[in-house]
Amino acid sequence: MNAWQLENDRFRIAVNATGGELSRIYDKFTSREWLWQPAQDVWNNSATQLFPVVGALIHQGIKVDEKFLPLPAHGFLRQQLFTCIEQDECHLLLEARATSETLSIWPWRWRVQMRLMLHSDGLSVSQHVFNDDSQSFWYSIGWHPGFAIPVASEPGWHVQFGEKGVRGPFPTRNRTLVTDGQTRTTTSFPLTETSFRDGAIYFGDCKQQQVRICSPDDTTVMMLETDEHDWLALWGIPGADLLCIEPLAGTTDTPDFDGIARNKRGIRQLVPGESQAFAVRLRFEVDACAGG
Repeated sequence: MNAWQLENDRFRIAVNATGGELSRIYDKFTSREWLWQPAQDVWNNSATQLFPVVGALIHQGIKVDEKFLPLPAHGFLRQQLFTCIEQDECHLLLEARATSETLSIWPWRWRVQMRLMLHSDGLSVSQHVFNDDSQSFWYSIGWHPGFAIPVASEPGWHVQFGEKGVRGPFPTRNRTLVTDGQTRTTTSFPLTETSFRDGAIYFGDCKQQQVRICSPDDTTVMMLETDEHDWLALWGIPGADLLCIEPLAGTTDTPDFDGIARNKRGIRQLVPGESQAFAVRLRFEVDACAGG
């Protein structure tokens, strides 16, 4: 059930209390739903939040100070209940924080605030991590939105990065990722029927990037702008008109990861009393034809 809604002249969005998951981005100008709607036989989510880890864990958890902490892939934030801190017609601030259940598997007091702001051409989304504990903790964070883009039914869709390019692409294998020794830079990535056959595709050096989703005729249909995210992943299901664009501070594990938190690629440390924000800006073209 949708817990909160925001609306302006062009957009109507909805957000669920569970996981603070964005569940609708309805465009009144084009009469279309931009966000993927859950489908059990394809992907049963719309826009999950990832914390305190990103991706799969080959040891089903991580080790901190010789203690093993069992964690599911992508962490536990997507199962937590968010509460509303602020709301008006075009602005929403939600918060989730440590519970007795999370402390039993990840023993630090944390808060994550999610702020959504509607604009005339789209919306901005930020995740803000707070350390309310007396000890530092390791963490990764990310956002995993899926968009209803006809990448399967219309061949020729592609992703354009900014002029400076990004590092990659780095394909995953069995949900693990190897990036060492690969220095290739790319500014364009084609979305083909085999792009995600083996899983997500990662890109590095993604801070302050513009990521354009382009139709077969090279029209920019939507754009995602990153801020502090080091990584970005693209993912979809072969044959489905679904494209996930995931800004990430962290990645899935390497095949030989030793399980020790400080050695996990992309992981960050937050000291007591400090916080870190990660922002994303989404823009949708009014006259772009991207399916019904």
